[in-house]
Amino acid sequence: MQPIIRRRSRPAATLVVLVLFALLAASALLTTAAAEAERPPRPLFERIVKTKKIAPGLLYTKIVEKKIPRRTFVLRIDLQEAITLDVTLSKSRLPARRVVSEIVRRAGALAGVNGDYSGPGNPVHPLGQDGELLHTSDQLGTLFAVTRDESATFFGKPDLRVTVTDLSAGRVFALDRWNQGAPAPGEIAGFSPLGGTLELPPAYACSVRLLPTTGPVVAATDGVDRDFVVDVAQCSAETLTRNGGIVLSAAPATDEATQLLALVPGTPMRLHWTLGWANVFDAVGGAPLMIQDGTLTGQCKSACGRHPRTGVGVTADGQILLVVVDGRQKRWSLGPTMSEFARIMRDLGAVTALNLDGGGSSTMVVNGEVVNRPSDGRERAISNAILILPGPDPGEA
Repeated sequence: MQPIIRRRSRPAATLVVLVLFALLAASALLTTAAAEAERPPRPLFERIVKTKKIAPGLLYTKIVEKKIPRRTFVLRIDLQEAITLDVTLSKSRLPARRVVSEIVRRAGALAGVNGDYSGPGNPVHPLGQDGELLHTSDQLGTLFAVTRDESATFFGKPDLRVTVTDLSAGRVFALDRWNQGAPAPGEIAGFSPLGGTLELPPAYACSVRLLPTTGPVVAATDGVDRDFVVDVAQCSAETLTRNGGIVLSAAPATDEATQLLALVPGTPMRLHWTLGWANVFDAVGGAPLMIQDGTLTGQCKSACGRHPRTGVGVTADGQILLVVVDGRQKRWSLGPTMSEFARIMRDLGAVTALNLDGGGSSTMVVNGEVVNRPSDGRERAISNAILILPGPDPGEA
């Protein structure tokens, strides 16, 4: 009978195998750690960024941050290319209300966003449109303006002045109001076609009608000039119609009324308006100024919480940013606070930035399509907009 031979185990060989496995695992861990160290750190909230060229000098970017959640829409504009920035009322005269997509379509614009806060069919702040002043206002907040040749932009509180000069005698009439209600005693008020039915010349007043002889031109110093000729001067219980011109009015039995009645038909007159900046034909207002010279201003007196936002900014190299951030929609976009919106504008490259109308008015249209999601569930009718035109502005030809 063969003896049963039992082979002895080899603990040393097993130990060697285990050590080799341990070394290989450690090497893999070190390699993985080194690779992770070489990778750029992941942002706290992942962002999906998609950019599309709409036209030479015009880029559209959509930024999605799902975890916040936040959706941001950006138009980056280089006015050195053959495109034009334009400020416009939503209709040809007051009261004016249309949705942004309709304003963009009627103007043949490439893109557009909502502009200044709206009152009863008119912007809250002064507005310049193709060399015409819409109105004076008690709200002299910050304005954004661009020069007629698109070479420079301005942000700041305007030095708004309106005058009419009798070119035959050199007499200057300082206007206290422009499309902003009837004159009080001691005042002269002006009314242009842009005032429409919302700002009619007053009844029971002494008024003079001026008819235009030229279009708006860049003034020698600052602002805009336009020449007129006196058509008629009268005191009446009836409103003096504009007939395509402008009407200057004063309360009866005042020195101002006497001065207006002294103007005889055929007298050459020159209207001058200025915001204190040279060569500016287009301007729009907002509040607050969020960034100035690269520094966050921290100004916010109302509506400082989370809301849909629209803003305009300029970068260090002169590009213009039009930005909309959606809000008031839980799983889509909560909306930034004013401080957060300022940081968003700065992160996009703005060195100066102004907050425009927001809330349900915040809308961006690109190539005829509303690209954001307005918080009302549909577009809101607004009084004014900022547009990007595919070539020269026909209103400034």
